[in-house]
Amino acid sequence: TREAEVVVSRDHAKTPFKQKRKQISFWKAEHCPELPPVNNSVFIAKEVEGQILGTYVCIKGYHLVGKKTVFCNASKEWDNTTTECRLGHCPDPVLVNGEFSTSGPANVSDKITFKCIDHYILKGSNWSQCLEDHTWAPPFPICKSRDCDPPGNPAHGYFKGDNFTLGSTISYYCKDRYYLVGMQEQQCIDGEWSSALPVCKLIQEAPKPECEKALLAFQERKDLCEAIENFMQQLKESGMTMEELKYSLELKKAELKAKLL
Repeated sequence: TREAEVVVSRDHAKTPFKQKRKQISFWKAEHCPELPPVNNSVFIAKEVEGQILGTYVCIKGYHLVGKKTVFCNASKEWDNTTTECRLGHCPDPVLVNGEFSTSGPANVSDKITFKCIDHYILKGSNWSQCLEDHTWAPPFPICKSRDCDPPGNPAHGYFKGDNFTLGSTISYYCKDRYYLVGMQEQQCIDGEWSSALPVCKLIQEAPKPECEKALLAFQERKDLCEAIENFMQQLKESGMTMEELKYSLELKKAELKAKLL
């Protein structure tokens, strides 16, 4: 690798520098045409594996727009490039559906703050700073709609609801012979659904004897409150969890449906 040439180019109309454009040649790239100057930049050319590699670096107070690196290939031509150094040490900030504080082109160490317009919520940092290497840190945030995207369907299941705006709710259901594991109802909160997608599992076993016994006792009671109290007591004594109870009831439901067919 050999350093070819360094060209410092300044735009006298846009910069306070009084130094004229100068070129320092260490090794002439004789077979490559001269590139048009890019104002307010330093151009460094090197020979790398038989090709001339050129790199543009903007001077302090300017940032690069376009290709940073260009090649002079075996055809003795530079690959197409549109490069310029624009005023402002860092690129202009961008925030779709949002606003940011700025007083013009950014200088090193300048800080900006971000906020979103109504009905959008900020995701990421609410500030960023212009660094010496022409980048912003932390990265720019995004403004995400407070409405939700349409939810997905679980395998062997579906949801009911066609309103996905902020505060709306949907309900999940499973197809026959499947039972739901997870939250059945979900709400749209600041662009996200309140719970993870539930799962529909296949019903494969017969209802547990403990549940059968509790259901039978429930059916035999004439007083509803007493029946419920007795039912819950038997479940507690059996050690069944609410998830197991739900599963067993789904089994019972599937059995009854099968008998009606």
